[in-house]
Amino acid sequence: MTTEAEELHRIISTSVRDMLDAFRIQAQAGPVTDKALEIVFRAEHGVVQSLAPYPRAQRVALLPSVVRMLLTAFIEELARSDGSPRQ
Repeated sequence: MTTEAEELHRIISTSVRDMLDAFRIQAQAGPVTDKALEIVFRAEHGVVQSLAPYPRAQRVALLPSVVRMLLTAFIEELARSDGSPRQ
């Protein structure tokens, strides 16, 4: 993996972890409201900003890979929530 790809993967993993942490904190107080969900979805801001330097055509081409990385990071983080250590 190139340094650029590693950095994008790091940003995506961190953003997903932040989103899940924010959701868990909100959920501890009771049902998560629509307003609280808006706060949770702000975690994706880092992912969007990391793609900003690329030309539009390249961002469009990267989008499927970014979505796959988001999904993978989400599933990995959920699997870790059982107490297994982070890598």
